[in-house]
Parts: sequence; structure tokens; C-alpha cells
Amino acid sequence: MGRLLVSRWLYGAVTALLIVGIVYLAGQVSPFFLAVCMVVKKVLTPFFLGLVVAYLLNPVVTFLTNHHFPRGLAIFLIYTLFLLFVAFVIINGGPVIMRESRELSGKLPELVFTYREWLGQIQIQQADSPFPLHSGLTGGLRRIELAVNSYVAGLFTEVDDWLDRLLLVMLIPFIVFYMLKDMKTMQQGTLLLVPPRHRSTARRILHDIDYALGQYIRGQLIVCAVVGVLAYVGYFLIGLPYAGVFALLVAVTNIIPYIGPFFGAVPAILFALTISWKVALYAVIVNLIIQILEGNIVSPFIVGRSLHLHPLFIILAVTIGGEIAGLAGLIFAVPVVACLKVVIEHVVIHTVRREKTEELD
Repeated sequence: MGRLLVSRWLYGAVTALLIVGIVYLAGQVSPFFLAVCMVVKKVLTPFFLGLVVAYLLNPVVTFLTNHHFPRGLAIFLIYTLFLLFVAFVIINGGPVIMRESRELSGKLPELVFTYREWLGQIQIQQADSPFPLHSGLTGGLRRIELAVNSYVAGLFTEVDDWLDRLLLVMLIPFIVFYMLKDMKTMQQGTLLLVPPRHRSTARRILHDIDYALGQYIRGQLIVCAVVGVLAYVGYFLIGLPYAGVFALLVAVTNIIPYIGPFFGAVPAILFALTISWKVALYAVIVNLIIQILEGNIVSPFIVGRSLHLHPLFIILAVTIGGEIAGLAGLIFAVPVVACLKVVIEHVVIHTVRREKTEELD
């Protein structure tokens, strides 16, 4: 019986992988299907962001509810404080980030020209080298320049697209409210989709997934915020211009485990090189200090080992996720693996118990 259950789970897993593979291949070969996927992604994005915010706020709401607060009042209080905090951050930090982004975009051609001069000197010094270092790096710089200019220009010129995004963003508060209000109802509704004889197992699986994901999402968001603040303070102290933009980049990329912080640090270090080697060295030291603090103090204290995954396994998952789904794969690889780990653990435990029961019989 245990083997039969495992074979069913294996069949389901293989079927799911085949479906994902077919969808992925269809998206690669069919422009129409890809366009449909983009529309679906655009529609589902506010729901996903709403789920993340709900995961962030639900423990506080539950804490107040357990201390004799009506759930509606608890949601209203926490939600109001959260929205006030978000508004404060946007009002005070938004204009600074936008101004620095515009100024940095305007200086980008000058920065690229500076690096091209350096690469020209390298080419002269390594004229006999068989490796086309100069042409490769110059082409890479040109692609980076075009990509950044295109992105920043799009931020300020595509009014229609911004209106669509604004409409979707305005939906998020309502989505979060109803998710917080009806969290238990949604969980019970999900369990109704499971056959009655498997509901107790499904309930335990959902509980463990909810706990693991909740710990990870809340912990990662808090860690990213702390890392962003540390980066801003460090860049400000060493006199690095556009500290807000570079610190935000460090905070955002830090959500990708292990490899994200290195991607986030590179732009600040490259920019610092155009000022002086001394400032660049300071930027490297700042990022090293931040990563030491994050790895040894901040993350262990805030996130702990909630996922119980080995670092090498996480790096492998992130690499595979990035190869399959790009940036989204880098971000969602670890949560997906965490969910699969919970399911597999429950399947193994259930199988072992059934086999022991059969042996006793």
C-alpha cells in the first residue's frame, strides 16, 4: 500500500513537471501564448504581492486576536499603521530615489566613456593577447548602457503603462484586507478540494508550508530592509554619490540568497572606481562588512534556519530557477523548494508509517 501511495505521488510529480515543461516550451515557441502569459502575469502580480503583505501582517493580527482583540479591529489597526509606514517611506524616500535615478542615468554615457578609455589602455598593454578582452567588455558596457537608459526612460515616459501599474497597485490594499480577513476561510476552502481521507495529512502539510513560507518571507523582507539601511549608511559615510539608489539595489538583490548581494554590490563598486581607487576600496569594505553582519548576526537572528536547507542545495535551486525562469526563478526558487521539501517529508513519513503498520499486521 505504501509503495502504491509513493507511485501515485511520483506519477503526480512527473505529470506536474511535464505540464510545466509543456507550458515553458509553448511560451518559448508561441508568441501568442507568450502574450497570454504576460497578461496573466500582469493580472496575478497584485494578488501575489497582496499574499506577501498578508504573510507579513498576519502574525501580528493573530497575536492581537489571541489577546481578545476582535479580528476586524486588529486588521484595521495593523493595516492603518502599515499603510502609514509605507506612505511615509514613499513620500520621504521616493523623490530622492527618482531624482538620483535620473541623475545617474544622465551620467551613464560619461561613465561608459571612462571605462572605454580604461579598456583602451588595457588593449594597448595587452596587444599581443589572444583573448578579445577589450571588444567583449566594450560590447557588454554598451548593452548595459542601452538597457539602463531604456529602463529609466520607460519609467518617466510610458504614461499609459504607469497608469495600468497604478491601478494594479491600488488593488493591493483591498486584496490584502480580504486575505487577512478570510485567511482561515480560504484555508478551509482549499482543504475541501482534498478527498476526506487525506484531509488530516493535507492540513498538516498546509500548516507546515504556511509556517515555513511565513518565516522565510517575513524574515527575508526584514533582512533586506536592514541590509538596505546599512548599505545607505555605509555609502553615505564614505561619500559615495547616489547612495540611495545603490543601497536600494543592494536591498532588492539581497532577496536572492547567497548570489544576490554580489550582484547588488557591483554597480556601487564600479561607480566608485570612476571617482577614485580609494572610494572603490571603501565601497568593497562596506559591502564586506554588511555581508558579514548579515550572514552572522542579522539573518540568524531574524530568519534563523526556518527552511532547514543546506546552502549548497539553495545555490543549486537558485541556479536552476534562474536558468528556467530568469529573475522570477532566482527569487522564487527557494520558496518553491521549501514547499516541495515539506510535501516530500510528509510523503516519506506517511509511507514509513504505513509500511510499519503493515509489518505489524
